[in-house]
Amino acid sequence: MELELNTPIAPLPLPPRRDPAMKRIWAWLLRRGRATLRFDTPIWRASVAGLWLALSAVLVATALGMPTGIGMLFDAAVAVLLGTVGMAVAGLAVAYLLSLAYAPIPRLTAGALAFAAFALWFVADKANLGDWMSIVLAAIVAGIGLAGGLFIGALASERVPMALKAALIVAITLAGLTFDSWPINVYGDVPADAQLIAGEPDVARLAADNPAADGTYAVKSFTYGSGTDSKRSEFGSGAALKSDTVDASAYIHRWKWLRSLFWGFDETKLPLNGRVWMPEGDGPFPLVLVVHGNHLMEQFSDDGYAYLGEMLASRGFIAVSVDENFLNYSFWGNIPDNDMKVRAWILLKHLQQIEAFDRQADSPFYGRVDLNRVALIGHSRGGQAVAMAADRGKWFAADKTLAGLDAVHIQAVVAIAPTDTTVDKQKAQLKDTYYLSLQGASDGDVDTFGGERQYIRSSFSPGSDRFKATLYIGEANHSRFNTSWGTMDDSLPGGLLLRKDEMMDADDQRQVAKVYVSAFLETALHDSGDYRRLFQDYRTGEAWLPQATYLNRYEDGSFVALARIDEDYDKTKLTNGVTASAERLQWSEAAAEDRDGNDKGTRGAVLEWKQGDGSYALRLPASFDALHAGGEPQDFVFNMTNLERDLPGFDGDGARNGGTGIPLPEIEVELESRNGAAVRMPLAAFKAVTPLPYTHFTLFPWMEKRVMNGKYKDPTEPVFQTYSLPLERFRAGNPAFEPEHLSRATFYFTSDRGKVMLDDIGIADAPFP
Repeated sequence: MELELNTPIAPLPLPPRRDPAMKRIWAWLLRRGRATLRFDTPIWRASVAGLWLALSAVLVATALGMPTGIGMLFDAAVAVLLGTVGMAVAGLAVAYLLSLAYAPIPRLTAGALAFAAFALWFVADKANLGDWMSIVLAAIVAGIGLAGGLFIGALASERVPMALKAALIVAITLAGLTFDSWPINVYGDVPADAQLIAGEPDVARLAADNPAADGTYAVKSFTYGSGTDSKRSEFGSGAALKSDTVDASAYIHRWKWLRSLFWGFDETKLPLNGRVWMPEGDGPFPLVLVVHGNHLMEQFSDDGYAYLGEMLASRGFIAVSVDENFLNYSFWGNIPDNDMKVRAWILLKHLQQIEAFDRQADSPFYGRVDLNRVALIGHSRGGQAVAMAADRGKWFAADKTLAGLDAVHIQAVVAIAPTDTTVDKQKAQLKDTYYLSLQGASDGDVDTFGGERQYIRSSFSPGSDRFKATLYIGEANHSRFNTSWGTMDDSLPGGLLLRKDEMMDADDQRQVAKVYVSAFLETALHDSGDYRRLFQDYRTGEAWLPQATYLNRYEDGSFVALARIDEDYDKTKLTNGVTASAERLQWSEAAAEDRDGNDKGTRGAVLEWKQGDGSYALRLPASFDALHAGGEPQDFVFNMTNLERDLPGFDGDGARNGGTGIPLPEIEVELESRNGAAVRMPLAAFKAVTPLPYTHFTLFPWMEKRVMNGKYKDPTEPVFQTYSLPLERFRAGNPAFEPEHLSRATFYFTSDRGKVMLDDIGIADAPFP
């Protein structure tokens, strides 16, 4: 029997309605957003704070290195604000993307770390620290910020055991205290061969007053200006004299509007602003212009030479510090084109202006300027500009706006750590002009000795009493010659990487400048003979100089060459008919090179020996006697630099880690006259061979070859030292020796091995008494 089912069948339920795809996507995005910070525990959030602090510190330093001119607090605040906003936006954005990818990591921390690392790399790259160093430093600073934040977060967390906290404190404290002693951070000792191994023989000190001491004149100071400087009242409403503006548009073709906004003028109305230190008295007094180099435009440089201006005025010179800050670099306005040429041109316009002041009855300059006795002093780019101004015909012969300068006679030029670049395919060549250049071996800005190049290009008429000289100071840097430039040779933040603990004190460095600049100007412009020997041998003025490593070079118009080396490429034929020969050593001629391997503009005889008995001899024809005959006592003179860095087994790393045991060259000099009488004396009896300074430029040795793409890769530069050997000392060794009939000069190299370069060998008048 069949049963009949009368219950109605219920309809099947419909599947739930799905939200539209876009709604579902938005819902998922919102859920991922709420989960973005899921893994960023309080400890990890503390690490974000550490990253922010590290980045902010670097940004503040960077802001100080690219000032707007509004003020340091404003610049620093804006930099931190931008960094904070950038880190917040980028950190959250990256964290959200990581959340979308379900990355199980502290996402906000990862985002903040990515932004901080990129920002730090960007800053380092723009500071020209080099590709490799920019990456490494970004990683180090970001890592320190991250680790520091984690450390603070761990200390604040209740979940971290006290024992672990104590262990972290001890470990980090020990790491900090010993950081400088880690093997990777330790420089080796200066090479043993870079130390004096023999005492200097006694040298008579100058019987003169300290040239750096103030003189007898009372000094008055004032300023002159064109009145267009909105930044400094001393050149505007506070100027004692109104000067003209000058139109440099014939030379400058790129002058950014931001530069005009800052200064209130453009290249058509450049001001002639000067700070004056003038001796009180009738005069006329010699005129000395001092000009700064390329510092940050917003950080004024012209007031940094007051220490020179006040001293010189007290000694009877009118000193003027020339303002050329408007030609300097700015992060916001770069640097005008042709700035080197315009720096020299502005100096010449100042000379024109002062010549006009000297003719104005109501001017403090009236009748008090000796325009026949003018000296120019320049620092850095200013050091090149003063030489260009003294040789103005090369660049300004067709400039009719410079008419009237024939009444102004530039007698002397001083270049402090100068640049030496080619301008319009030319460089200055000084003729019968006193020239002095000072350079620090620890100069982290102009790290090669450009002044030695200008020295080489300077010449004198035979018999001229004028001279050229250089002083190389092992422990001096670039900036400390100017009191306004601070202690660092590179702008922030890059300057923080430069080492300062091996440098001489700033006051000592400026003492060297005062001694040499004052003595030089006393000689060149006051016709004093009291200080001339200082430039021939720095040891005669050691009582006035701080303890440091010094090398000096000197030549005057009395010098008669035996060997200039530059005449031709036949190494056996030298100057004035002199011939050369060598035995038991490698002998060649090569260009003298600077720290970077660039040609200095002269060639020398390169002598390398291994046996300890090599010799290099010059034979003089009888005709040479007439060239140096005279009543004055004379010296046998030569210039030498050590090339030990080129020897096998010697490199920069070896030098910084104790050297290779290469001894300083030991040399004996034998002179023979035509009657056959000969005298052989050790060079050390006159002056010990001077070791070259070795400089540690950066904070840590692993930076040295890499920062700024290898700018500091070589710890030393071959710099020439002049050796003057009185011929009377040789006559005393053998009364039969006749120095007026010299026939042969021989150098004997007696140390085990070595390599040197000789140049500018000759006869010159002995130092003044």
